[in-house]
Amino acid sequence: MKDFWNAIGDFFTSTFEFMPSIGNTINYIYILVIFIFLVTWVLMMFNHKKNGEEHKAL
Repeated sequence: MKDFWNAIGDFFTSTFEFMPSIGNTINYIYILVIFIFLVTWVLMMFNHKKNGEEHKAL
């Protein structure tokens, strides 16, 4: 069991050593993906309202 936890610790240690080389790029990717999903969701809500499906049962 000790080897299992040491392997997990080694994995996270190597991950944290690699992360500074990425910088803020991953944060910008997350922001972009969330923004795209938000715009898509809002457009779908506008289409539902326009089609009179705002309070329609599923």
